[in-house]
Amino acid sequence: MDNEFIPLGLQSPQQIAARLAEIEGEEVEYGPGKLSFRAESAARTWLNTQHQYGYIAPFSPGKARFHPIQAASNIAADAELKGKRINIRLDALRIYEYPKSRFNLGENQHTILFSFEARNQVEDGREELAVFNQLYKARSGQDAAVIGQPIFIGLTVGPNGIGFVCRTVNVMNSSDEELVSFLNSDTINAGLKLLTTAQPALSPLTTLASSLCNSLASHSKNVPVQEVRMGLDFETGATGARLAVGSYIVAQTTRSDEITWSEWAYDAETGAITSAPHSLAAGEKPSPLPHNAFVFRVSPYTA
Repeated sequence: MDNEFIPLGLQSPQQIAARLAEIEGEEVEYGPGKLSFRAESAARTWLNTQHQYGYIAPFSPGKARFHPIQAASNIAADAELKGKRINIRLDALRIYEYPKSRFNLGENQHTILFSFEARNQVEDGREELAVFNQLYKARSGQDAAVIGQPIFIGLTVGPNGIGFVCRTVNVMNSSDEELVSFLNSDTINAGLKLLTTAQPALSPLTTLASSLCNSLASHSKNVPVQEVRMGLDFETGATGARLAVGSYIVAQTTRSDEITWSEWAYDAETGAITSAPHSLAAGEKPSPLPHNAFVFRVSPYTA
């Protein structure tokens, strides 16, 4: 466990029971007919390992309030991004439901380690791994106070697309929270700028950052919640997800068909993902997305 990131929902019944007892203070029995993952995930949706992927296309500001959301598997790729450099920014981190600790005194405030990995393909064909780690705080049912935060500036896209690995850890160990407080430094907040040639210092720094995330996930009271491996490519008429300029939504769900993206919209007035007006009954108000989720934006790089 020290060198491998495994979301709690993918661990053994014994490991799940032990971690729940540790953070919630109540013993959970496991074994045949006792610890049911379906029952536990229904009560604790953060144990789910399914995700769905939405996409918001760029739009002209001021002309409309609500903007449609499509499935990332049902959009056209932007072939002009091949070999080009792009920026990745974090626009939202929604903490709808995360582990509640008996030490939290009912405050339901969460400290979340958000980790974003990508591979920067340089001219000689080698791929350099880049890792962005950052701590955010939010209460249950709310979003972290982040919008437009640079993750990677100038990431090079390969001819076959680009790959990301995103992870979240609920950090409950106070010592660990102090240990990673340096992640809120000005250098990290400015984003990791990737050069067109490999940076000698990049490899050891990213190895350290990746190891830190994996290590924190295994520490006492901390809970690894999400791990998403997402490849965006340029194919057409195929399963998978395409790469284009715009915003991607990654939502943690119980089933692969839980969210029908056409029933949701981006509200440009509030900056929230809400139920689309056409899906509401007469007099019903839009409601925010009831899932843990994050939104990252892809945009062209300008030197």
